[in-house]
Amino acid sequence: MQTRRGAMTAVGTLGGAALALSISAAVAAQEGSPAPGVSPAPGLLGATTEVFRDDMSAPGTWELVEDESGVTAYDAKRGELLVSVTQDRANVWDDAELDAAYPVLRVESWIATSGEGAAGVACGSATGLPRWLWAGTDGDAGWIFGRLIDGRLTVVVRGDLPAEVDGGNLTLAIECASDPASGGDQAVVTADGIPVYTTLDIPVGPYDKGSIIVAADVAPEEARFDDVVITSGDAFVPAPGVVPSLAS
Repeated sequence: MQTRRGAMTAVGTLGGAALALSISAAVAAQEGSPAPGVSPAPGLLGATTEVFRDDMSAPGTWELVEDESGVTAYDAKRGELLVSVTQDRANVWDDAELDAAYPVLRVESWIATSGEGAAGVACGSATGLPRWLWAGTDGDAGWIFGRLIDGRLTVVVRGDLPAEVDGGNLTLAIECASDPASGGDQAVVTADGIPVYTTLDIPVGPYDKGSIIVAADVAPEEARFDDVVITSGDAFVPAPGVVPSLAS
């Protein structure tokens, strides 16, 4: 693994305008909040097979490093990974690299954060220019969806978390699926198992990396990660009502 550093883009920073997207209550009922160490519910776009899990019981997957941009360290007492950004308008991320590339990938982690930046999870492309679709939480009561392309992170849209979700301590997931028929990739963001956003975005998949990321407009920003789980799928198979254009 290699912890990487990048920059915030000048457009679409973490302080961008909020935009919420409602999703069918029937979809929300399909996915529950996974407890630590328990297999998550099936994905909403076709991710059905667990291909990676790190319960942070010991260091190993993620590179532990400190430089001018930030610090990635293992907290043995808590059994958590601590990632911090110490430079303004910077981001730090690391990948769990998979043995194969998949058309559908779901990346999920418990995240605790309390700063003014963002922490989240991402699906990374197996081909072409290094790029990711990512979902984050701002440590308050908001969710974020964006892109990370060639080291530059962009916020595409953000919105309010459901009232029952604690933005500073939650299980966050992004599920990404290649959908060539629609000209891009579908993505769903869930917070404690509740879908909060769905979109058709740029083509990124197939995916062979599940990533964790921390970003800051103004440093320092710190987040803790635990129970990272990655599931995959062989085809885009949305659950009923997940993708508005395909809702039945």
